[in-house]
Amino acid sequence: MSTSPTLFNTSGSSAATRLASPPHKMIETKKLRNKQNTTNTNNCKKAPWRIPGNYEIPDIIKEAWEKNKDKIMNSNNNIPQQKKQQLDNKSKINNNNQPQKRWIPVGKPLDILPLPPPIIKVKRKLHAEFDAKLRKVLAASKIMDLNPKEQFEGLRKVGSGANGAVVRAVKKHTKIQVAIKRCYIEDQDTPHHAYILRELRIMGCLNHPNLIQLREACLWEDHLWMCMELLSCSVFNLLYNTSEGLNEGNTIRIAKECLEGLVYLHSKNYMHRDIKCENILLGRNGQVKLADFGLATPLNKVNTNRLGTAKWMAPEVVSESPYKENVDIWSLAITMIEMSDRVPPLYYLENNQDIYAEILYGDPPKFHFSKPSPAMHDLVRWMLTHNGLSRPGAKDVLKRINQDINRGVLECSKQKELSFLVRQVFPDATD
Repeated sequence: MSTSPTLFNTSGSSAATRLASPPHKMIETKKLRNKQNTTNTNNCKKAPWRIPGNYEIPDIIKEAWEKNKDKIMNSNNNIPQQKKQQLDNKSKINNNNQPQKRWIPVGKPLDILPLPPPIIKVKRKLHAEFDAKLRKVLAASKIMDLNPKEQFEGLRKVGSGANGAVVRAVKKHTKIQVAIKRCYIEDQDTPHHAYILRELRIMGCLNHPNLIQLREACLWEDHLWMCMELLSCSVFNLLYNTSEGLNEGNTIRIAKECLEGLVYLHSKNYMHRDIKCENILLGRNGQVKLADFGLATPLNKVNTNRLGTAKWMAPEVVSESPYKENVDIWSLAITMIEMSDRVPPLYYLENNQDIYAEILYGDPPKFHFSKPSPAMHDLVRWMLTHNGLSRPGAKDVLKRINQDINRGVLECSKQKELSFLVRQVFPDATD
């Protein structure tokens, strides 16, 4: 019996099997494969579920740096490995010692943070109101904002002025000797402020060889420091250290220089109101300068105040009548008698009321201990005209002195002769 040929390949060829298998067999095979794939997937481990936000974000920047740091050229790569390790250890130590900075959310505005208010240190300036007025009456170049106690040394009292004590000092950096008037400042004492500011205003605008110059001023703590040029002595000191008054030549020389300063002062519309030997300064080279403008006042207003030193006051000042700048001429005439006699005419009176009565109703002032020339006697008598309206001014008196000197009836010493006298009486004085 013959057998028909077999259609299936017993060798197990997949291609032959697919061709020989009927369609329903192929579908069953596909289902079997899908089932096997599903079983393999179910056998894989799933990552556990985590609460969102608590997972760690991989540091991709650090990973990228570790992979590529050898390819990047920078200065840090050139540091030896041992040195790098030392720097890392030092950085760790510093970080451990420092408190950890508060974390600030990125993108949040700063106004939501509880930032403390900024600390602003404001130093309150003493006597601010007076300081503001000081800067109005003086140029900025004459105001010093440094501590004067550190700028000057060798402070020694030499006298007193209308508004404060005067000391001698040396400026440290320049070694220049100066005179310093120190005035105590109180916030409540407004009238005293007015006198000081007026003196500063006047001195700040004056520039004449026969008037003392203000170099600078400084308000420090409770004192105003007024730094001025220093001269050897005052005429009062000179008389105090001699046994007799000045001769006529030196007296006229000093009076003539004072009149030069008064002509300039009056042309600037100011009067001095306190001319006397204490306020006339002398230098080693024979210079003569008027000082202490604490009672000086403008001429553009009516002045009736009784201000000055009693024995040198003009009658209209004593009676508190309106007066003008020629009250300085009366005071200068009294000063000329003082220079010749070593004392003023009313030296024997101490009570101010007695002095005022003698000025108004007594005899005209005269020389007591010296014998002036007729020309000087007439000059002083003319300057002491009782009626202020008839009394001459500084220009008129200066003109007459020059005429009398030129005519040879009035003696006037030279500057070097006055310088010799100052050096003789004060050999160690410097200016």
